[in-house]
Amino acid sequence: MKKVLLTAAALIFSMAAMNAQTEVKDPFVYEPVDGYVLKNLWIKSVKTLNDPSAALGEARGMAALNGELLFCRRDGDPSVSSIDVYDGMTGAFKKNVALASDVFVGAGIPCNDIQVDDAGNVLVANLATDVVKGGFQVWKIDITTGIGTKVIQCNLPLLENGEATPVIRIDAFGVYGDVNGDGYVMAAVAGAEAGIGDQILRWDIKGGKVVVSLTGGPETTENPADYPEMITIQEYYPSTTPSNGTAPRVCPIDNDLFYLDGFNTAAAIYDMSGILIDSFEKAPDLAPKQVGNNGVDEFSLDGRNFIIYSYTNTVDGTCPQAWALCDVGENMTFEGMKKQAIFPGNGLGNVSNPVRTALPRIDVKQDAKVAVIYVYAYKSGFGAYVFGEESAVDKFINPQPDGISDINTANLKISVTENGVTVSEAAEVTVYDFTGQQIAAQSNATHVTLLPGNYIVKAVSVDGKSVSTSKVLIK
Repeated sequence: MKKVLLTAAALIFSMAAMNAQTEVKDPFVYEPVDGYVLKNLWIKSVKTLNDPSAALGEARGMAALNGELLFCRRDGDPSVSSIDVYDGMTGAFKKNVALASDVFVGAGIPCNDIQVDDAGNVLVANLATDVVKGGFQVWKIDITTGIGTKVIQCNLPLLENGEATPVIRIDAFGVYGDVNGDGYVMAAVAGAEAGIGDQILRWDIKGGKVVVSLTGGPETTENPADYPEMITIQEYYPSTTPSNGTAPRVCPIDNDLFYLDGFNTAAAIYDMSGILIDSFEKAPDLAPKQVGNNGVDEFSLDGRNFIIYSYTNTVDGTCPQAWALCDVGENMTFEGMKKQAIFPGNGLGNVSNPVRTALPRIDVKQDAKVAVIYVYAYKSGFGAYVFGEESAVDKFINPQPDGISDINTANLKISVTENGVTVSEAAEVTVYDFTGQQIAAQSNATHVTLLPGNYIVKAVSVDGKSVSTSKVLIK
């Protein structure tokens, strides 16, 4: 009991310390390319001396949903699983959501990776050190309550001669579609051995249920039959690589194509037969400077197509653990791709990253004509950037909602407190988020309570003669 209490106290203390840090910016300026520019919102990293690793604990995966960052984590022994939620606009810690006690029962090492499907469902999976003995589990999580619904329970069967299959390890997974409807979950098998370490597993989901692909043992409570389709990778880039390697990651593109990024490989595109479709062989000048870290994704913005991928690892002397952002043209191909930026300019940091996590997560804001890009490197930090045409980026970072002007009256002052804002005299107080949406309004008020985040506050005195507006950051 004492150990549990100490662990909980340490967790709360580390979160509080994280909250107390001031906002820090990436010091590098990224020049516009073809009218598009990348600008930093905030950064928390080893390089910028506000390293968040102590607060994050053992967090190997990150996802993004509705302007928030979600980190899956485990703490203590036996492990306690939870999800940390951070504000995407400020990087401020918002809350920790403990997973229900029945999530990951019998899964061995829990809460190793996190994804969000196309319908906004939050999914977490365990670290399956052996899919035959321990099994691979994927759970859908209610991010408000922590209650989970099991999506996949895979225990691969014994071989026909009764011998166990070789050890099949899964560190991370990817998802496409809607797990409540139609879609699929994929995972790359970790390892250096051809025949095992060159496998990709795919679980098809129809009508919210797993479609069994691999013929195996009987389906019982003790022996669930969520068997996947097994795809053998035919070729890698660089071509001398024989396997997926350590902690490989897949990123589904559509129903027919996916990215694979492995320990000794650069990110490349494959079809569902394992055939290499596209790679940096067609763009060697923009290939990762070092392989080893794993993370890739793509997006479209205002009719243009882009890719973000891990560009350096911890050994780089100039910018350890950085990403490349490139334009991949109308056909979304490596051939002819054009560099937009390498960021952060001095990397996130060179702390050892044995789990190879180097994730980009992208939230395209079509109405604002920008993409918010989040990046995370295990034990070295994370940050947020905005990308698009410069005028759109500037408007998104420093918005001015309709009806609010920069008016400040000397005898009506707005001040920030620990949990909101105060006004120097009773006033009509209206609070907006940075998209211009009204989120709070109080009459005859001197204080408004607010969650952590960026806001624009407008105060009008009771007699209507004094008006003040202020952009505030609540930590």
